[in-house]
Amino acid sequence: MNRNAAYNYDSVAYKYDSFDYAYEAPAPEQKPARRVGVIPGGAHGRAAEKSPAHQLAAKVAKATVAVVVLFAGIGFGRISLSAATVAEALEAREINAHLETARSTISELEVAQSSLSNPTRIKAEAAALGMASPASSSVIDISGDVVVTDAEGNLSLSGSIKALEGAGQTG
Repeated sequence: MNRNAAYNYDSVAYKYDSFDYAYEAPAPEQKPARRVGVIPGGAHGRAAEKSPAHQLAAKVAKATVAVVVLFAGIGFGRISLSAATVAEALEAREINAHLETARSTISELEVAQSSLSNPTRIKAEAAALGMASPASSSVIDISGDVVVTDAEGNLSLSGSIKALEGAGQTG
């Protein structure tokens, strides 16, 4: 391929494309590191000079702080337990109130059930609805098996009634 045909050497794109990638920028100058020095003395030098009275005072202060922290922890624990006890007592009181309500409701329901199941009341309600006692009643003895099935194995109600009538006449 002809180079002149592929590129227009006068165009701006060719000028950017012909950038020399082999060029490397110079590395920035590095300054020497600052030297940090330690000067002995200060608190370490004075710690060795403390008198036994200062050391005893420091120990007493540390022990006092430890005792205060211990008592604060014990106090916090007691307060937490007291709060939990009060919460449980309130919950128990609420449960007892619900229990008393349930007991009174049960008593009311028992009274209503006994009054509703009273035979005299039932007879009066039946008469008010136009119902009457039967003129006669009979007892059917079905001690034998009177269930009859048809040819397909299904239960036959009419066959069972006929078998029941036949059992009543023979007995």
